[in-house]
Amino acid sequence: MAHCVRLFRRTLFGLPALLALYLAAGCASLTAPWTAPEVALLGVQPKLLGLDRQSFLVNLGVTNPNDRALPIKALSYRVQVEGQDLADGASELARLIPAGGTEQVDIEVNSNLLGLMPSLPGLLLTKNTLAWTVSGIAYVDAGGVRLPVPYRHSGTIAPAALLSGAVF
Repeated sequence: MAHCVRLFRRTLFGLPALLALYLAAGCASLTAPWTAPEVALLGVQPKLLGLDRQSFLVNLGVTNPNDRALPIKALSYRVQVEGQDLADGASELARLIPAGGTEQVDIEVNSNLLGLMPSLPGLLLTKNTLAWTVSGIAYVDAGGVRLPVPYRHSGTIAPAALLSGAVF
């Protein structure tokens, strides 16, 4: 009987320690570092083109290089074409991008294209491809906490794809 009591006491005292280790391991998986998503400029679709205001739908391809789903809650961005700012801002999102998956994220932006407008026709006519850079912060949901994950990617895009549907 005494042996059973000692065994019960050891189990009783070891159980909280085991539970604490289990919880710590679970929390560690929530805060494991995220690899920044790969964000690519897919295109820009004009919605409203006026002298004082321009509204665009910016198409971004977001690829998740992580081994687990990427729960993006918000995205800040800065889009540059040929080194000139096209748009910047932030959008609330509710996207769960699967591990290794890619999704198109369309963000409506208001921009002042007047700074880019004088050089845009020349760029569209003389260049085979245009250099772009997209940078910002993806805010990832980690157990109810938004973790900022900075990203920055560059590439090239054909002028026709950049302004799909634009009439100038």
